[in-house]
Amino acid sequence: MTDRTWRPTPGQVALIEPEGTSDICITGVVMPGDNGSVTIDLGASPDPLREGAAVVVSFFAPDALYRVRAMAHAHDGGAAVVDLDLIDVERVQRRKARRAQTSGTAALTGFDDTGTFVTAIGEVVDVGSGGCRVRMDTAFRAGASTTLSIRLPDGTTVASGVDVHEERELVTGRFEYRLEFTALPPDAQARLSDLAG
Repeated sequence: MTDRTWRPTPGQVALIEPEGTSDICITGVVMPGDNGSVTIDLGASPDPLREGAAVVVSFFAPDALYRVRAMAHAHDGGAAVVDLDLIDVERVQRRKARRAQTSGTAALTGFDDTGTFVTAIGEVVDVGSGGCRVRMDTAFRAGASTTLSIRLPDGTTVASGVDVHEERELVTGRFEYRLEFTALPPDAQARLSDLAG
């Protein structure tokens, strides 16, 4: 599946392979950046990348493996840090249960990242029997245990305890969360399995 909007998060490990070779493999770490490209610190990698090299980069995330075709350019003229201009992003599914892209309202209740107990309203991005992704304006900590209620397009409501597995800031003050259901009733699990196909 191709996803042109995905970007790795700072701190993710990158496995870089120059296109057309099978004997060179370079590792690096994603750095914060704001110039539209993805910046990778290669550390003490013994094989620097050639300027303008076509590369395939693999990023492992909790939900999927992302394989990215890109062009590598020296960051600020140095060889130890590169900027990747992304060409194509392939997402290889890792979840055990399928998810359906859908819309709906999500209400997440728990302690936000300041320790205040809040209820936040947002929207569902995708959902399946194992979990879902939601977007909202409130910051919850990754690793937090909260309660989620979602209203699906058919008007039904599903409620469950959830663990917040991943937080990604989309823009300032807007967040996306990957949630795993921890207390989903069997009838709701069957409904979500049917929805996801």
